[in-house]
Amino acid sequence: MCFDAGLHEHAERCSRFAVGCATEADDWAIRAKALSGMANLAVHRGRVDEALSYAEMSLVRLDRLPPVVRAVLHTRHARALGAMGVTRQTDCLVAVRRAEDTFAIRAGEEPDWISYYDRSRLDRDTGRALLGPALGGGDHREAEHRLSAAVGAFPDRHSRGRALALANLAVLMMTCGDPVRAAELGTEAIRSDRVVESFRRLRAAGQRHRAVPSVRELNRELDRATRVTAG
Repeated sequence: MCFDAGLHEHAERCSRFAVGCATEADDWAIRAKALSGMANLAVHRGRVDEALSYAEMSLVRLDRLPPVVRAVLHTRHARALGAMGVTRQTDCLVAVRRAEDTFAIRAGEEPDWISYYDRSRLDRDTGRALLGPALGGGDHREAEHRLSAAVGAFPDRHSRGRALALANLAVLMMTCGDPVRAAELGTEAIRSDRVVESFRRLRAAGQRHRAVPSVRELNRELDRATRVTAG
């Protein structure tokens, strides 16, 4: 909740406390999940080295973790690697494949708190991981494929998760030279939900295509959305 509200320092303190509690309770799954959350927060704050350290700490003693939890950790590791750009694209892809392979062997022994994690979220998370190298000039096709699959698979009741996948896909399309498609996706994301940070990234990515009428209209809607949310 603190992360979503933009209270990043408080979110980090909560996560550190969670890691300590889980370690004392000998709950390896929660410990790993809290560390992976710290990795995500670090990526969000642009602290990529820190993100990679947390992600790799979460991978300690994978033998103690159920498959779906391991799959989530591999997606976070992939995202931390992807945030480093094209230079770690191959490593990012390896981590994505590990997430895929691990998710495929889930055995129904996952704890209740991870039962929400389905294929749509796996596609969203792996697509988001591959977004980093793609935005840096790497191959964007697999990121596009995975984010598109996530958009199509998210249940209707999970509008926020779908909106985030839409916004990430729009950023990718805007950056990779399809501004009309990006505008369509961004407009749909705005109407689904407001994921402020992703919208701001999309607004910035669209600056170089502002001569395209549909992009200008998208930018106006993004401005209205972020002003309302901030207020």
